[in-house]
Amino acid sequence: MLLKKSIALPSKCIEAGVVTIGELTNILAEKILTSNHGANGSDHHINETMKIFPTLQFGMDLNPKFTSGPTGVEYTLELNAFDLLQVNLVHGWLLEPDAQEYEWVGNNTYNQLVNLVIEGNDARAKLQQKSTDDNCNYDELSNQATRGTIIHNFLERSGHQLTQHGLFILYEFVKEGDMVVFFRNNHFNTLTKHKDSLYLLVTDFGYADVNSVVWEKLDVIDGDTEYVNAEFKVPPPIKHHLAGVATGEQLVANNAQSDVDYQLALQLSREPSQPSNTENSVYNSLSEHQDQHKERSDVAIASASQSYSTENLHGSPTIAVGIPMAMGEGSQEARDMMLAMQLQRQEEREGARLRQQQNRRTAQSQTKTASKDSGCVIS
Repeated sequence: MLLKKSIALPSKCIEAGVVTIGELTNILAEKILTSNHGANGSDHHINETMKIFPTLQFGMDLNPKFTSGPTGVEYTLELNAFDLLQVNLVHGWLLEPDAQEYEWVGNNTYNQLVNLVIEGNDARAKLQQKSTDDNCNYDELSNQATRGTIIHNFLERSGHQLTQHGLFILYEFVKEGDMVVFFRNNHFNTLTKHKDSLYLLVTDFGYADVNSVVWEKLDVIDGDTEYVNAEFKVPPPIKHHLAGVATGEQLVANNAQSDVDYQLALQLSREPSQPSNTENSVYNSLSEHQDQHKERSDVAIASASQSYSTENLHGSPTIAVGIPMAMGEGSQEARDMMLAMQLQRQEEREGARLRQQQNRRTAQSQTKTASKDSGCVIS
């Protein structure tokens, strides 16, 4: 309706880039009242529509028919909103007239076909039982089982909710410049026709910041199509390589690891040259956490907390708080410097740790030698 310019958002909503469900409901309600004022018998439909408006934010059930054209659906109170707002609701889940299951499907809705499939399964189960009641009508059960199998195959084959026949009918039904609501895959999309081609409005969040992608061409049923801009022209290639883009799980993992690295650099930059036992505990605990962090699965990394608790040498907890990179202190250059300081201090500590281990081994060796000379056994 915004694209048709039949409604307009308040300026405050445009400036904020957000419209609440309450504001949207008021806009649509006002449109219905002004467009249907004085129409015969419309007051009841308007009142019913006003009652269901607040629930539409949670979705709407649609029960399509397969042999009644692109507008063939079961009537519900929710559909009043489309009629009162003068918006066509269409779908392409249609069965060609020469199909073998056409008579079986008939004018039934989706829900009715599902019930027929269930009845067919029950009939098949009865036929397979050796102790079938003699009074049962074998021909009727066989007919139900056959019908259920054929309908099941049709629903499975057209599970993407758009058939080639339905796409052909849509191209004939939608006129040049029309704006309609298109139902497919249990979603509602905006569909228009431009120069004899059908286009879907792109609402994928992944293209929210890609201004050159506005419409998706609807010319095949398998989804392998092209994207165009607001002028329905193919935009130039996006200047980045998708193969080099990290997945969502990798981004989460990298951010979590960066949080730990950055916080450790901050911690080390504030320490004196001779760390205390407690500071050593913090450093060792964070280093151990980093090693364990690399071995965790993506799911575990995604749920990692921003706080990392350790135990110091005296048994009291020491807390190291992770700071997200976007909220950290200083510029990128400062963070790089912190990381360099971290690496330098880590090398120094590693050298000191190796020297301490060597000194302990030397002292233990001397102790064992002295104990052996005195006849004592030390384990």
